[in-house]
Amino acid sequence: MGKMKRVALIRSNPKDFAYGRILIILSKQYAIDCFLWDRQGDHSPFIQNENINYHKCKLKGGFYDFYTLVKVFMFDLWLFWKLIFARFQYIHAIDLDTGVIGLLMSKIKRKPFIYHCLDPYYANLPSSWPPFIGKWAKWLENIVISKADIFVITDKLRIVQHVGANPKRILEFANVPPFPETGLQQNGREDGGGFVVGYIGSLIEGRNLVEIVETVGELQDSGIEMVIGGFGPLEEEIARRAKKRKNISFVGWIPYTDVLKTENSFDVFLHTTDPGSESQKWVSPAKLFESMALGKPIVVSKDTLAAQRVALIGNGIAVEYGSKSALRDAILELKSDPGKTMQLGRRGKEEFERAWTHEIMERRLLDAYRELS
Repeated sequence: MGKMKRVALIRSNPKDFAYGRILIILSKQYAIDCFLWDRQGDHSPFIQNENINYHKCKLKGGFYDFYTLVKVFMFDLWLFWKLIFARFQYIHAIDLDTGVIGLLMSKIKRKPFIYHCLDPYYANLPSSWPPFIGKWAKWLENIVISKADIFVITDKLRIVQHVGANPKRILEFANVPPFPETGLQQNGREDGGGFVVGYIGSLIEGRNLVEIVETVGELQDSGIEMVIGGFGPLEEEIARRAKKRKNISFVGWIPYTDVLKTENSFDVFLHTTDPGSESQKWVSPAKLFESMALGKPIVVSKDTLAAQRVALIGNGIAVEYGSKSALRDAILELKSDPGKTMQLGRRGKEEFERAWTHEIMERRLLDAYRELS
């Protein structure tokens, strides 16, 4: 371990799966010092091995409340203090709240800087905040992107969100999870049940979830079933509405390995996002890649990044966001045409294996690090 090059990986929200994937990949060849913000004091390491050390800022904090900006500044002060004494060969910052400090420390220590944008900061600020804050955040993020040695983006189609930035090098690192070798990647279902549509993910506004539950609930007599799960602000409402429908099962939050097993029982994935919301329009959903890996078609919203990907791949149907009739027609079309459903699923799986597997993403990231050397 002493001979391994060191990476300072900095992240303010260490609970997301994308952060864990980076740890899994980089810790195979590098010693990792993770500098993170344990906002609620409940951090549980995604992965632990001899190549990873965790350094926690225990400042209590929420997300986008009144004092968020002040606490981000305090967290950045903590980061600066820790990093100024740390030894590392690379610094990898995830999102803008660590990107500025990451760029500053890379200049002070003359080390390569990797800036990893999961979601543009300005696009996810509360709509109630003054517009100038979003404009300032976009301007600042463009500077960080332009100065980074590598700009990591979840999908190159999202580059339109960064107009004004001039990245030196772009690395596409999609939201692709590692799939266990448990036979999950089989097309088709073996339980002999009804036609199942499903969604397991964030239960938040902007994903048409209430309308989806109501639409599928009305299709009970057509032999349509639904599994919906996850966690978020809409959890109680979704659970309440699902309970009223005999053909809808609400499973709540479940471990990720069980998520994949549950999704393998779907005939069709549903992931509709609001094209009128920039944060939802450009989201690069892990569900798209999960549907591809499992050989299932997906229904998405028109005029979104997901719809662009589906059009390029040919693995699903795009419908008008918020239209119950369009969603109903898409589900019934896929149920009535098993051949088409299997063909769409097969196209997605072929494309996934060609260009989007976890192994391909891993090789891209590690190759990029090696080239920086």
